[in-house]
Amino acid sequence: MKRTYQPFYFVFSLILLYSCASPKEMKIVQNNDVIALPDDLTELSGDDFSPIMESLESAKIIGVTECVHEMAEPFYFRNALIKRLVTEQKIGAIAIESGFSESRLCYDFILGKDISLDSVMNNGFSCMFETIDANRELLLWLRNYNSNKSPEEQVHFYGFDVPGCPPNPFLEDAYAGFDYVFDYLDEVNPLMSKQFQEKIDVYRKYLKIEPNPTEETVDYQDLDSAGWENLEHLLKELETGFISNKMEFVHASSDLDYQWAFRSVSNARANVNFLRSIGNSDYTYDVRDRGQFENVQWIQKKEGKKRLLLFAHSVHLMKEIHSDNPAVLAHPMCGEYLGEEYGDDYVVIGNFYRKLDWLDGDPLELEEGALGVDLSKLGSKNYLINVDDLSEDWKKEWFIRNLNSGDELLTDLDKSVDIIYFNDTQTTLFHSEEEEK
Repeated sequence: MKRTYQPFYFVFSLILLYSCASPKEMKIVQNNDVIALPDDLTELSGDDFSPIMESLESAKIIGVTECVHEMAEPFYFRNALIKRLVTEQKIGAIAIESGFSESRLCYDFILGKDISLDSVMNNGFSCMFETIDANRELLLWLRNYNSNKSPEEQVHFYGFDVPGCPPNPFLEDAYAGFDYVFDYLDEVNPLMSKQFQEKIDVYRKYLKIEPNPTEETVDYQDLDSAGWENLEHLLKELETGFISNKMEFVHASSDLDYQWAFRSVSNARANVNFLRSIGNSDYTYDVRDRGQFENVQWIQKKEGKKRLLLFAHSVHLMKEIHSDNPAVLAHPMCGEYLGEEYGDDYVVIGNFYRKLDWLDGDPLELEEGALGVDLSKLGSKNYLINVDDLSEDWKKEWFIRNLNSGDELLTDLDKSVDIIYFNDTQTTLFHSEEEEK
């Protein structure tokens, strides 16, 4: 008998259908509290960000969120902001919610390596980020920017998510981290690579979430505790092999190649532990978000004094999020780890909206009394708001949305974000075949 996938469906619906707006009564802000942006966000320029630059000056890490995946407005905003910050040398690295191991191709491409852009797009991203034109445009812009800069001035690009796209059963490739490690070992120590591949490939069929489980299908639920323990033992042996052979591996490749592959072993473990943690109360942390945080720390350490911009879904980057049910979001998310670790050095631009124009053409419009509706009454379609400029009436607990279970997702505004980026309407990046006719 196959077990149900309630933990997965909760996480998946949270990440993709998360509605960041409040139906609680709020006073309408004064016009001088908001910074109007162009109605057409393709016309955004660097000057539009001048009012918030002071708020970003001291940050070591800037978090920029998208409230719902695959909507156009957050990407217009992200790219325009990155271009200003990069041009003024106020950030030196960018990391997005995409697989760490896969992103090595993006890293190399913008530094001028001879790789086709199509190859980078197809293999350098996870979770359908390769289908988003704004990512292609950003990589090309960064490559051009870096082309006449010294190594010290060049900007770097990473994915900071665990590889493969958990928990999506249709997109997930829980073996992505292992594949990167074995590709590296094939170059520096083929014998070691062959030995570990033979041992670990036995478990490949279990490292997935079957979207339509039957009695015949096999996935993570079918691996017993002894199998999980043996897989963990193999990962420890693999780490030990990297450590003991470091000099040989670096000599046969480079220090960066070694460090990226060694970090990918940890990311492969995160994939394993993510699957193992589903429905397992022995795990006292959220594996994916803890893995994201540790990847950010690795990037931050590698970049040294360079400032870092992160782009991801709001649930991963907000500094505070909770529920009226303590069992929901029982463990910290990545943004909460970052807020605790970096304090005022971590500044978050949080994305909110009033209405979504969905793929099927059936818009989701918030009801009267929602925060997004109040903001829409100010006239323009898009705004920036410094939270410190708001009255105390705004600095309170927000209702974000109800889960299918009926539980509420909540956040304390003055603890979660520093700047609000508001869109009256967000439009899907993708269109149905019917709409395209």
